[in-house]
Amino acid sequence: MKMKRNQIILILVIILGILAIWLVSRNTHHTIKRELRDFAVEDTASVTRIFMVRKDNESVTLTRENGGWMVNGTYKARNDAMDILLKTLYRIRVKSPVSKAMMNNAVNMLATRNTKVEVYRGKKLIKTLYVGGPTQDQMGTFMMLEGSSVPFVVHVPGFTGYLSTRFFVEEDAWKSTDLFNYDFDDIVSVTVNNFDIPEESFRVENQGNNQFQVVSLAGREEPGQPDTVRMKFYLNQFEKVGYEFHADNFPNINKDSLLAAQPYRQLTLVDRDGKGTTVTAYKRYANGKTDSEGEPLIWDDERLWALIDEKEWVVIQFYVFEDLFRNYSDFFPSVPVK
Repeated sequence: MKMKRNQIILILVIILGILAIWLVSRNTHHTIKRELRDFAVEDTASVTRIFMVRKDNESVTLTRENGGWMVNGTYKARNDAMDILLKTLYRIRVKSPVSKAMMNNAVNMLATRNTKVEVYRGKKLIKTLYVGGPTQDQMGTFMMLEGSSVPFVVHVPGFTGYLSTRFFVEEDAWKSTDLFNYDFDDIVSVTVNNFDIPEESFRVENQGNNQFQVVSLAGREEPGQPDTVRMKFYLNQFEKVGYEFHADNFPNINKDSLLAAQPYRQLTLVDRDGKGTTVTAYKRYANGKTDSEGEPLIWDDERLWALIDEKEWVVIQFYVFEDLFRNYSDFFPSVPVK
């Protein structure tokens, strides 16, 4: 009988404990208006602009234009970074209220080191949130909504870690590294100037209906019948071509010196819309690199400096561009296709 009474008491204690936890959780959440803890953006497909600014006033504006995203109205945005940002805004959820023990730390962090994020639909501001740093266990992120004085610990369900790094404001980090992404049918011409061997400079013209022509920029006579398959193969290589880094990440670049030097190659692609993109490549010093036999190199054999459309310096890789910096003679049957 005594054992039965103890079991009943134990069950009552468990029930009361569960009820108390539920009431605390319910009261904690419902004493704060939903609009002050509702961080998610339900329809990210309709978002047209995202403005982010840090406390040091460094900022970035991302805008949706013609089906793609632009950085500060000038550069194409990285697709991978945009996908992550939009998915984060859609999936973000409150993980827990900020405990009393963490409250001062969270408030101070949001007051001194936050990133303000404004989300727009057309001209309408639909959400403003302040992104702070990670919690002590690195499993959550302190955030607060505009108009609220109460911070929360937020997360993306299923993701382990914190979210602060997804809301970065550095322009270079947002820029897409894509240079060319064309089907050969969308290309009108590709011109390559070879400054080391000018007689190998050429232009490949896409005349439509699988008709192609290669022209010597040095006025050379054709050494035979040009190979149509080689020209089509060449134009097919302009799908998913990108550069490696922004040159601003390299303090040893001397832009004035490069501009005064002879370029290595210059490539210009013109598409069906009349848009031209020019890549002017320059050799890089090897800076201590050696060849396979240990002999010092003068020039870097893996990378080149490149100026895009006379305004943006980047680093490109030889193995990506060597098949694009072809020679005139490569389009004739006497030279095998590599």
